[in-house]
Amino acid sequence: MRQRVVIAMAMVCDPELLIADEPTTAVDVTIQAQILDLMKRLQAETGTSILLITHDLAVVAQMAHEVAVMYLGRIVEQADVRAVMKAPRHPYTIAMLESLPGLHQAHETLASIRGAVPALTEIPPGCPFHPRCDHCKAGLCDVGGPPALDKVSEGHLVACVRAAEIHP
Repeated sequence: MRQRVVIAMAMVCDPELLIADEPTTAVDVTIQAQILDLMKRLQAETGTSILLITHDLAVVAQMAHEVAVMYLGRIVEQADVRAVMKAPRHPYTIAMLESLPGLHQAHETLASIRGAVPALTEIPPGCPFHPRCDHCKAGLCDVGGPPALDKVSEGHLVACVRAAEIHP
């Protein structure tokens, strides 16, 4: 209830931008649906833009028009929500989507992303995701600075030197 009240209070001020950082954390799916419906309704009534920060890809699919996937504080993929969900191109985005449970996987073990996120003081050279990446190529992905966001299709940007080769 508190989360809904705080969101409503923020929206009543008629902001141009509402920054919602994990607005549905620690609530059951019924309350989550109510919170998201409230945000959508208030957004439609006021025209407010919402910057939604979340790790919940189901919420992203339901709420977002544009998505920026981040890893270690850097955008690694950016596109409209449909492109990211249907045709992800960064290995991190692909791995996250593959780790989601689905009806077809009722008795299968969920996929996971190997390794652990490094400390911000120990970011590896090259692509920050390369130590955990199934597509890493030694001498290419693990050298230099982090790759720049490059256009892989209209409106779809990816920070991966192998993006052109990777198809989910």
